[in-house]
Order: sequence, then structure tokens, then C-alpha cells
Amino acid sequence: MTYTDITLHIEAIIVLSIISVTSIKFKFVDKSGIISSLLVGYPIYVFGGREYFILLLTFFFISAIMTKIRMRKVKYVYNKEDGVRSWRNVVANGLVVTVTAIGAGLSNNGRTFFTAYLGALSTAFADTLGTEVGLLYKGKPRLIINMKKVNPGTPGAVTLLGYLGGVIGLTILTLLVTLTCNKIRFHAASLIIYCSGLVGMTIDSFLGALVQAKYRCGVCGKITESSFHCESKAEQIQGLKYINTHTVNLIATIIGGIIAVVLTDLFNLLE
Repeated sequence: MTYTDITLHIEAIIVLSIISVTSIKFKFVDKSGIISSLLVGYPIYVFGGREYFILLLTFFFISAIMTKIRMRKVKYVYNKEDGVRSWRNVVANGLVVTVTAIGAGLSNNGRTFFTAYLGALSTAFADTLGTEVGLLYKGKPRLIINMKKVNPGTPGAVTLLGYLGGVIGLTILTLLVTLTCNKIRFHAASLIIYCSGLVGMTIDSFLGALVQAKYRCGVCGKITESSFHCESKAEQIQGLKYINTHTVNLIATIIGGIIAVVLTDLFNLLE
């Protein structure tokens, strides 16, 4: 089927409706997140097809479930939106994959758009699972630019456990791509997904440490990425005011997509 088939549009509406109801029931996203998820999911389903959408859906549910698990284990508040994704989270992680899926549907040769889709999604998956799993670490993480110990939740903080979480996400994605997509082989999928995902999540951490706005909570004294903490406004102490975690995520997914395209062309990974 192609994006012009009316049955595909009907199928997309039914599937997305079921997912929306499930997401509301389990509080995976808020109302703004539901609307933006529909705006992201619908064109991916219609233009990219089922194989594109299955990859996105896997990322969404595994990330949401991991967030719920982490919240039960970690007692402090990570940021104002913690636990329930808003439209900002959806757009930051979903804008690039949506654009590339539309490009794949409209292009006569979707090869470049497909690899860019994989690269962007790999970055989002690795970074999200890296963050959630990393926050389960009982010790203090280290700031990626100087390896000094910092408090959990500090932008740019990393742990080996977090990278393990990222690798787990990328492994799931690699296996799923190999099983559901006949346009790419396992070795090619592995190289594209692991390289773009790991480099993308690392760049995300560097951007978080170097340019993302950081705030100090006036109540608990913690350095956080949120301008609102402990039910009060926090003071900005570092970084650029308009560069927040969502901006960093968006930039990282763009870079992840570019890395995937370069690797594919360089090593001729797609037949």
C-alpha cells in the first residue's frame, strides 16, 4: 500500500486511537502529548508505512514503561514534566523522524530518508533509555566534559549504566529492524543503528553539559535542567536560556540522522 490508499489512512486512525486511549489510561503522555503524538504518528504511519511505525511505537512504549519503572525506584523529582511526556518531548524526539518518513513516502528513492529515519530514531531511543536507566545508578554520575562527579539529573551527566541502557535500546531496535524490514540486512542495520545512536546520545550529553541552560533550585539546592523545581522557580546559573533539554534532543536527532546517511553512503550499506 502507499500513502494514497484510503485503507491505510483508516487503519492509521484506528491504530492511533487505540494507542491514545492506552497512553491516557497509563499516563504515558499528557493531553498536549496526545495531540502531538497523533500529529507525529499519523504521517509516519501513512507515508512511512507499518514498518516505520512499528519502530516508532516500540521506542514510545519501551521508553514510557522504563520511565514508570525508574520513577518507582528513584524518589526525587527529575524535572517538572517527569513521568508524563508533553508535546515538547514528543516534538523533540519525533520531529526529525516524522520529516524523514514523509520524505520517504514522497520520494521515488526513499533510501536516504530511510537511513536518516533510523539514525534519528536510534539517537532518540539510546538517549531516552540511557537517561532512564542511568538514573537508576545509586552513585553519582560524572559530567561528560571533565568526568567530575555531579548530582543525578545534572545536564551532561553520564554513567556506564546509562550507556548500557542505550545499548539495550539499540539492540532491540536492530533486531526489530532486521525482522520487520526487508530493505536492510543485519550487519548494515547494526552499523547504522549502533553508530548513529551511540554518537548521537554522546553529542546530546556534550550539548547538555556545554550549552544547555542549567538552574539551581532555591529549595533543595540541586542543579537541574528545569527552570521549575520543588514547586518553585529555579535560578539560571549556566548555559543559554533558550537551549533546554528538548532543544538538545532535537539537535542530537538531526545529527544522528546525518551520521546514518553518511555511513550508508560511505560503506554502501543499502542495496
